[in-house]
Amino acid sequence: MYLTRVAVSVVVLSTLVACAGEASTGFEPILEDNQAYVDREILVAVDDGDGVVAAELQAEFGLRSLEHNEGIAVARLHIEGERGVKDVVSLLEQDPRVQFAEPNYIVRGQGVPNDPYAGYQWNLEQVNAYQAWDYADGTGAIVAVLDTGVSTGGPDGLNRVLQGYDFYYGDSDPSDRVGHGTFVAGTIAQATNNGRGLAGMAPGASILPVKVLGDNGYGDVSAIANGITWAADQGADVINMSLGSAYGSQTEERACQYAYDQGVVIVGASGNEFASQVGYPAAFDTVIAVGATRLDGSRAAYSNRGPGLELMAPGGDMSKDANGDGYADGVLQETLEDGSWTYTFYEGTSMATPHVAAAAALLVSAGVHDPEEVRQVLATTATDRGAGGYDTTYGYGIINAEAALAYVEGDTGGAVEEPVEEPAEEAKPTEDTTAPVISGVNGFSDGTSFTLQWVTNEPATSGVDFEDYGIYGEDALVTDHSLRFRGSAGQTYVFKFVSVDAAGNSAETDWYQIKL
Repeated sequence: MYLTRVAVSVVVLSTLVACAGEASTGFEPILEDNQAYVDREILVAVDDGDGVVAAELQAEFGLRSLEHNEGIAVARLHIEGERGVKDVVSLLEQDPRVQFAEPNYIVRGQGVPNDPYAGYQWNLEQVNAYQAWDYADGTGAIVAVLDTGVSTGGPDGLNRVLQGYDFYYGDSDPSDRVGHGTFVAGTIAQATNNGRGLAGMAPGASILPVKVLGDNGYGDVSAIANGITWAADQGADVINMSLGSAYGSQTEERACQYAYDQGVVIVGASGNEFASQVGYPAAFDTVIAVGATRLDGSRAAYSNRGPGLELMAPGGDMSKDANGDGYADGVLQETLEDGSWTYTFYEGTSMATPHVAAAAALLVSAGVHDPEEVRQVLATTATDRGAGGYDTTYGYGIINAEAALAYVEGDTGGAVEEPVEEPAEEAKPTEDTTAPVISGVNGFSDGTSFTLQWVTNEPATSGVDFEDYGIYGEDALVTDHSLRFRGSAGQTYVFKFVSVDAAGNSAETDWYQIKL
């Protein structure tokens, strides 16, 4: 692998969809007769005390051992090549040396919906969505999705979609040709417990599509402001904006105030710029600013932090597979890609924001309508992370839908304690105003995978900022940095390295490229 420094011309546009990677991992769990199982894995029992027969079967059938349960003499095996699970199982069952062979079926816990791929939705588990349905499912709440539009007609789909509007192109067709808005809407209200696909967090809610971004994923303040005021006039209870920029607009701020004054809960993405300040419109006082967490609950490195950040929710980290399910730890949802319906993993604060919008819809469904009360309930019941109480890295913590619903259904009569006021600005050590120095940039490849390494002269949170995909990195203050990525043969990747120290001083390198 040869790492090459390159010159890259970058054009900054006013408003960009707040999704860090939007990368698909080719998610293909198998579904037959509404029973899902793990792709290319089988469970095989062999009466074989010395392991000779098992070794013979693996060699003959192109299998690789993943683990062996000695207590019950069952092996979990990986199928090499492109053969189907059911085909290999059928062949093995005809072999007299095999006691039985079967797919590694996906099992759901009690309370988990019967949607076959729900087991891959770690994001819903992180916010206790399933338990929240004991109280409310979003029925009666209207969530306006201001985005690239929302398309319907997928095999899983949305239960309730209202007539929307396209403020970017100026017509009554808010269809999504990018997939971003449809993904966001699915996280909020995907059809659930229908024996197909995935679950949504507030499946009873109605989606109001408001297209404010064009088919290239970009928009302008005028379209967004028009979308906000129109959604409020249409009776939206919640507005979700998985979009933003680094610059605040007075027009946009006035539109948010207009909706807030009409009793609308407004939720916005903090942004994916690896920055120490929240983007707009999330930074406005009337908007709940949402950051992104990884599967382990830590902040995703790309997620903006800083004063004004209020809540965290699952946004994913496509560079990890922390739960070992064979797929990158993005958020999984149904959407359109290149005109075709698919289930795919995305990451970003765009993915985190609809979780908070859905939690707000659940509260509306339970009878809490005042936007200030909704945000206070969510802050009060959030799962604290980072420093105790409010901090500018995790806000008040990760939303806990079950705790929020239980709180308002308790004996408090809906009264909510004021959360501790966030400080106006996080104190920074005055003696540290020097950005970290990035050096020792190196890299090597192994087929379609490549590893990038670099060092900083002080502990820093660092990442790799890909020109086409966004930032991937580690949420840790260290000096030695190494990240491994999967790529595609023949493709050229352009990226730079970014680092932020404990005081918030940031640094970045020139652009580099690698062709696999």
